[in-house]
Amino acid sequence: MSIIFLLQSCNWDDNTLPPPPPEPSTGMWFVGSLSTDGNARYVKSGIINQNQFAFLATGEKGLKIININDGSNPTLTSSYNTGGFVQEVLVDTIDNNIYAFLSDKVKGLFIINISNPASPTLDTNISYTAGVNSVEIKNNYLFVALGSTSVNVLNIDNIQDSVYEVFTYTPKNIVEHIEVSGNIAYFIERITGIEIVDVSNPNTPVFLTTFKSPGNCYDIKVAGDLAYIADGTSGVTVISVANPAQPYFIRIKDLGTDVRALDYSPNFLFAAEYTDGVEVMNLFNPTNPDPFGYYEPEGICYSIDYFKAKVLVANGTRGLLILRY
Repeated sequence: MSIIFLLQSCNWDDNTLPPPPPEPSTGMWFVGSLSTDGNARYVKSGIINQNQFAFLATGEKGLKIININDGSNPTLTSSYNTGGFVQEVLVDTIDNNIYAFLSDKVKGLFIINISNPASPTLDTNISYTAGVNSVEIKNNYLFVALGSTSVNVLNIDNIQDSVYEVFTYTPKNIVEHIEVSGNIAYFIERITGIEIVDVSNPNTPVFLTTFKSPGNCYDIKVAGDLAYIADGTSGVTVISVANPAQPYFIRIKDLGTDVRALDYSPNFLFAAEYTDGVEVMNLFNPTNPDPFGYYEPEGICYSIDYFKAKVLVANGTRGLLILRY
């Protein structure tokens, strides 16, 4: 892994003491981990009742809810097993309740009430024969990417009483992952690349264009007029989405790794790099991500989430990994 190492300062939460300096050879360091059964493929984070949690999609073992108040000692709060294979989790608040939306490749869509993290309860399960790859929310509409060539739009405005389909969008190819930024949805399609869709009216998504990046296009994070693409062995591809109908290529940053997932916070970009570990880049020049820290754990790094000065990693069969930089 090729690294340009620069000492950087980080903004820490008021309730978080600055950690000791990192090892100068890597710029990132281990904080804690939790071994879970299953295969941790995706991680998201959030606060419930003033406690910090990681929500871990662990394949055939379902959802794990993990208390990460103390990053050095994460503890399992509860589990929810769908009986299928949970590959993504999305967390959002609707009508003062907190829900986890589980993308299950076998059993379909699960909507779980996690307002009490210690006792998750099923609200809705919609079975799809082709399974669900990914979900995203826009104004109480849920975009559900099926394992077939379909994205179903569900109205979840009255989520406790009724969840129903309002539109079926047919993408160019199977959508592996969805990101929504403002009124624009980005559908990650391994063959097409990125399909860009106007969802200003979620009832009727409108196709804008497609963009084929140089690599495999696993993930995308949008930051203002720029989008960063996790482009596999090609690295990180930077494109302009100032006009989403006419995106254009700016730069590809070859990291010498296999970039599978990204997360963004102002001035920093975080990459999960499959068997190559985890990397952090500064974005002081937003069009040119500059690597300055990395960590190489055992196992596979599938997904990454930056939360409250913690770098959370879905670490495959090793569970949850927590890092800092």
